[in-house]
Amino acid sequence: MKEEHADSDTLDPQTLSRLAGGLAHELKNPLSTIGLHLEIMRENWAEETNPLARRTMKTLDVLKQEVGRLNDILEDFLLYARTENLERTPVDLNALVQKVATFVTPEAQSQGITLDTFLDGSVPPISIDSGKIRQALLNLIINARQAMEGKGGTISVMTRFQDETVTMEVVDDGPGMDSKISEKCLDVYFSSKKGGSGLGLPTVRRIMLAHGGELEIDSSPGHGTCVRMIFPLGGEA
Repeated sequence: MKEEHADSDTLDPQTLSRLAGGLAHELKNPLSTIGLHLEIMRENWAEETNPLARRTMKTLDVLKQEVGRLNDILEDFLLYARTENLERTPVDLNALVQKVATFVTPEAQSQGITLDTFLDGSVPPISIDSGKIRQALLNLIINARQAMEGKGGTISVMTRFQDETVTMEVVDDGPGMDSKISEKCLDVYFSSKKGGSGLGLPTVRRIMLAHGGELEIDSSPGHGTCVRMIFPLGGEA
């Protein structure tokens, strides 16, 4: 009896997403093991002072850094692959924003960045996956912070309820993006940052689409960036 094999042409996007996510998860296990053994090797060489030991320590540090970078890429990919699996509950968006702001403020302040929140008290509870929206907001704040690194400035997170939609905005007064980067910033694997995975903004957009919402970006050189997450009321996607 001939065995039948499903190929990518016969699999729906959700199945492909699950397969890709499963593969990424399996890759994380050996990477964790490699990282652990590199740490053990480093400890074994730590007390040696000869030239070979110094060269070995430098090599091990480079390998550990690369393993960490691969782990970060896999984490980003797993989040991207799993955005369609939502666990919706009624959520106080203002409270969610405030918790995220409290979490990231110390790191922002250490870089000379002020994080402000302007929350509309009329925003009603909305049906969202709080974990994924929290991650999306974190991604946007981290992007803004990295763009302003070494220069200081202000990041503002705002909420607004208007015309049966709830809007959350992350606005920074950083360097902004030119038109070429703005056109590509939502493309998967495009990154203007060294070592970036290119999945941050595409993941945020994917999360918003899964919620039946929209993601808008306004940016120009010298005038900062505004990223707008728009949630419709009255139903799920």
